[in-house]
Amino acid sequence: MAELNKYELLLNDLVKIETEVSILANKCKDLMASNKDLEEFAIKAKKEITSYSQKIINLESELESAKKKTEPGGVKLSNLLNTKETETLKVKLQNLISRIDYHLTADGQV
Repeated sequence: MAELNKYELLLNDLVKIETEVSILANKCKDLMASNKDLEEFAIKAKKEITSYSQKIINLESELESAKKKTEPGGVKLSNLLNTKETETLKVKLQNLISRIDYHLTADGQV
């Protein structure tokens, strides 16, 4: 009779262990799926950052070429803004770029 009780206890312990392993395996699968989704999001965000960086470079190039051109009235585009306004505009653009970059990279993190 004592042997039967030991056998039942052992089986109960094995069932509990099997249940825990099953739960952990399901959690592992969920985490792997979540990680895959996050990796895909990070790749997409990096592509967007690269795209925005390229657009910024293109816009800066266009701005430089526009500064060199003379408007029909003989006024250069660069003379329309004074140095302080130009610097303020640059700072605002840099802040905006930084915020966009932060939001894109922060969304990809957990």
